[in-house]
Amino acid sequence: MMRSFHVQFSEKNLTGNAGLVHLGRFIDKLGLSQALEDGLSIERGANAKYSVADTVLILALGVLAGAKHLSHLVILRYDSALRKIFKWDQFPDETTFGRIFRLFSQKNCKELSDVECAIRKKVWSKKWFAKITLDMDSTVRGVYGNQQGAEKGYNPKKRGQKSYHPLLCFIAETRECLNNWFRSGGAYSANGCVEFMKECFAKLPKHVSHIEVRGDSAFFNGDLFDFIEAKSSTYIVKVKLKGLVQLLERQSWYKAKNKPGYETAEFTHICTGWKKPRRFVAVRQVIEVEAADNSLFPDMPNTEYDYFCYCTNLDLTPWEAHKHYGKRAASENWIEWCKSQMASGSILTQDFWANSAIFQSCILGYNLMVWMMLLTQEDGFSEEPNTVRMKLIHVAGHLLTRSRQYFLRLDKNFAFKERWIELENSILAMAFT
Repeated sequence: MMRSFHVQFSEKNLTGNAGLVHLGRFIDKLGLSQALEDGLSIERGANAKYSVADTVLILALGVLAGAKHLSHLVILRYDSALRKIFKWDQFPDETTFGRIFRLFSQKNCKELSDVECAIRKKVWSKKWFAKITLDMDSTVRGVYGNQQGAEKGYNPKKRGQKSYHPLLCFIAETRECLNNWFRSGGAYSANGCVEFMKECFAKLPKHVSHIEVRGDSAFFNGDLFDFIEAKSSTYIVKVKLKGLVQLLERQSWYKAKNKPGYETAEFTHICTGWKKPRRFVAVRQVIEVEAADNSLFPDMPNTEYDYFCYCTNLDLTPWEAHKHYGKRAASENWIEWCKSQMASGSILTQDFWANSAIFQSCILGYNLMVWMMLLTQEDGFSEEPNTVRMKLIHVAGHLLTRSRQYFLRLDKNFAFKERWIELENSILAMAFT
């Protein structure tokens, strides 16, 4: 049985999201606020109370705290402790957030992307990778209203539902989202994949010496392979081809060594419109299916196969290529993290470019978390956002003022005290040029 107790709403300057101060310090170190002020060309009236830069950052921090809707930003609006720390003297309401984001055009969304790219270069100046892997994917985000650009298209979970169809690129070594395109739901998966890839390569720091691309079947495109090869890079992409099974059945198959039930094949093939033939590797899994009772030989099982086929210029055996491509599945987890845990695509207005800017801001929040953990933890970003949120963001704190100094008091028995101190010291020691 619980003890009897009384509830009083009398304390001031309390917060349940004290861990956002880490992100705030990290943002200050990166100079992100000023970069947004300088990089976004949206003009506001002389009497405007809220800057576009602050609006983007409040949303990014809000989704890090768990907001899934513009109305959920009220958790920050009524957090007097955080408002004092972040100097949020004025705080937009839900309708004002929507009105400010509706000022975004396609040009402004590109500017927001450019700011993020400049910040990424600062992060990579501290910790960089000579060789990286780009995991490409497309995803579907269903909607329940009549938002601009939401159309019926490819939607395997809810056929006929209106949706958006973003393209995303993640860096496997860091788990950050390198590039994202917010697209209409009617967009075909492969639409714009070459231009999207060109943007991805352009966003990377110049000291990256080798790039490998792993893509789902939406990126099975001869022009895309031409571009990657011209960059002296490597790729492995799942094949999407009419008559693929018939093509595979004509190949010579060999049993995979020490892999019972699996066979492999490799061959060259030139698709319609391609400039040259390319290497295909394939794996098939033997599936035994019992024959029907009325078949000619009822005691003899039929043999069927599950096929896996990839186009690649990597020097790997078919089985090695199959296992290597399988690592790309991790990027599908990161997409789900962005969608379900960082509200990417679920915070919507009626305007397409506003929704694109909000989508980008949510991804920016995700990347800020990834970058902060990358630069402060030996193993980088190894936990999903909800875990980081539970351990280091949803922390109770009490803001006190003494001798014109602010003190944030936390629980003496805080479970992750050592990790908090380590994170705080690492950020305070950072310096970016």
